[in-house]
Amino acid sequence: MTSKTRLIAAMAVTLAGAHTAHAQDSQRFTLSGFGTVGLVHSTEDKADFRGDFQITRGVGASQQTSMKPDSRIALQLNARFTDDFTGLVQVVSEHAITESYKPQVSLAHVKYRVSPDFTARLGRITAPLYMLSEYQRVGYATPWVRPPYEVYNYLVPLDGVEGLYTINAGDTVVGLQGFYGRIDSELVRVDAMRGLAVQLDRGAHAARVSHIRGRVGVSSPSVDRLFDTYRSLPVPGLASIAARLDPRSLDGSFTGVGYSYDPGAWFLRTEAIQADYTPSLSARTTSGYISAGMRRGTLTPSLTFAHVDTDGVEMPGAADPFGLLNMAVASSNAGRHSYTAALRWDVRDSVALKLQGSHIENHAGSFGSLGNVQPGFQPGRSYNLISASVDFVF
Repeated sequence: MTSKTRLIAAMAVTLAGAHTAHAQDSQRFTLSGFGTVGLVHSTEDKADFRGDFQITRGVGASQQTSMKPDSRIALQLNARFTDDFTGLVQVVSEHAITESYKPQVSLAHVKYRVSPDFTARLGRITAPLYMLSEYQRVGYATPWVRPPYEVYNYLVPLDGVEGLYTINAGDTVVGLQGFYGRIDSELVRVDAMRGLAVQLDRGAHAARVSHIRGRVGVSSPSVDRLFDTYRSLPVPGLASIAARLDPRSLDGSFTGVGYSYDPGAWFLRTEAIQADYTPSLSARTTSGYISAGMRRGTLTPSLTFAHVDTDGVEMPGAADPFGLLNMAVASSNAGRHSYTAALRWDVRDSVALKLQGSHIENHAGSFGSLGNVQPGFQPGRSYNLISASVDFVF
């Protein structure tokens, strides 16, 4: 049993044992959940749009209309042992990471309020990368069918510890967040992941700045075959080029900045991030979005512009006589921008219907983060995504 499995098992046993011991207290435990039934159609038939970059198939070449990218259901058990000591276990079924709907433990942690200003969490928590990280999966909490994919393309938990110190300064609330742990998913592993984030809230304004560092590894059977082979070739200089591009173990960093203004009748939200894994194949990605919408009764229309640039990695060129490294570098080019119009209709309390259309323009020579690339695919080609979803909480 891995240390991660033991940690999750301990959290579950703790909560389950407490539930048995205190079953008579109905206020001690609460069960809730959320879900999305989504459908998306892609006009790109030679490659797949994927809701999470870690999976290989989504919608497009595999099937032009699919429920897989957005559909999910989750159950969450909350426990309150004392006013200061709580716990949580969340299980999600979605077509991500394992590329199946096999239920996965997405959250499992305990939380202790050390003082009115300081709380700590231990266990499996949400990797605190973005402004919407805590409810990235909860479609009902956002105005879009999915958060802008140019930024929100990563659904993984962090196993570790987090501390949050809150400062009340007049009308402004400042949250100082520090965390340490590891990510271990099917494709990505991050060891010694540590970071700091500052969150400011003042009336309708909210802002967040974060910086994270760690030892990052991206590994899959195809990546292993490519770099194990190239690093063993007796070709002068080629092994060193392959070692430089190898994404399986390197120091990486992530920086994010976000701001939102939401007075109620309308909203404005923007985020920008930079993930730097140079000089490896994973490159340096700079991306962001700006989204604005208005609320008119039960309807919330919105418009979003998003952009991605990748740099920091060069093709081996003529130094690669076999061309496989050149192809890998070319396919890592994710540069693109998109225009999205979305409409949310709150049909009733806890249920929302959404429609969304996106036009994605891949930059010249860019694969645009598409996967399952088929013969005949043209880098730099534009395509459209038409999406619909029913989001609910219970």
